[in-house]
Amino acid sequence: MAPMRYSVLLSFILFVIQLEKAAAQVVSVTIFYDLNRVVTIKQNAAIIRVASFDTVSLKFKGKVTDYFANGQAFQQFTYGEDGKEGIYQLLHPNKKLDRDGFFKANQPVGKWKFYYPDGKPLQTVEFLPNRDYKVLEFYNFLGQQMIKDGTGAWETTSRIRVGLTYFDLLLNGQWKDGVRTGQWQFLKPDGKKVLVKEYENGIVKKRKLYNPSNGGVADAKLLQEDELWPFLISLQDMEQLRFDPDIFDGKERALQYILRKEHLLPLDSLKQAGSIKIEKGPEFPGGQEAMFRFMGTNFRISPIDARSRVSGTVVVSFVVEVDGSVSDPKVIKSLSIGLDAEAVRVIRLMPRWKPAMLNGKPVPYTYTVPYSIRFGN
Repeated sequence: MAPMRYSVLLSFILFVIQLEKAAAQVVSVTIFYDLNRVVTIKQNAAIIRVASFDTVSLKFKGKVTDYFANGQAFQQFTYGEDGKEGIYQLLHPNKKLDRDGFFKANQPVGKWKFYYPDGKPLQTVEFLPNRDYKVLEFYNFLGQQMIKDGTGAWETTSRIRVGLTYFDLLLNGQWKDGVRTGQWQFLKPDGKKVLVKEYENGIVKKRKLYNPSNGGVADAKLLQEDELWPFLISLQDMEQLRFDPDIFDGKERALQYILRKEHLLPLDSLKQAGSIKIEKGPEFPGGQEAMFRFMGTNFRISPIDARSRVSGTVVVSFVVEVDGSVSDPKVIKSLSIGLDAEAVRVIRLMPRWKPAMLNGKPVPYTYTVPYSIRFGN
């Protein structure tokens, strides 16, 4: 096996040397990623990145625009010598601003603004030099201000790493004068605890890590205790240029594919593609009526929510992938932590849909479902 490893290594070194001899060090590229932010071929693309790429350092340079497979832009930012620099903008699927902020030396800095899909303010977050952050303002979906001047209750989605595994979680806790205080809970969509921290003046005094499988208290220590913003992890994943080993037999082949000039997509062609309407939207097996029957059959209301008799409509968005599977469910209109988590759980249980079609091919599609909960007298 050793000679083969040396051969692959030598091949890659020779490839890099050839790149170093090239006259143009920074070239325009179009890179295709799948839903896991892994480099793939054009036919399998869920995300398309149009950027400039340094063929020697193997890093992005200058302006970057990322598009959905249908050509709709959803984020834009710039790479400088030290990584991400300057203004960053992310858009909702309806093309309204989701968030904007500022990067300096590859880190988010200063105040970032976040918005609901209808354009109303969601929160203002200040990123600190030590990679920490504080929430200055937070509004619930009714427009009520829950955090003012850094004080109040907060609910959001977050991501933590336990060992080598990332978990997308619901997070709730209290802020006081811009620092964490009291009990902070990290919950799975089904409401099970993964991590609980007790804060005092922003300092963790106690912590409990739960086994995600059986719910018992685990002895394992967290390798990384800070909760992370999923969009920052997503950007880092795309920078790593991880490639699909079932398609490319090595990094050299993946780089060769990335640098092929016939894959270059000018911005105008992507904007034109973005104006094309979906020929047919996704369809739940049996139609919309069957979908609501499915949700009604599987939805379970906890005793706490039953006693509080919370009524209203929880709205969840999710992506119907090209294979009909459902991914990335998000609550965009909340009722309560328990009901929100239950709605997400039921969405994850859904069978495969018929995917949306564009130009005769299946494409990812963001779908929104309102689910009403009413208690009788």
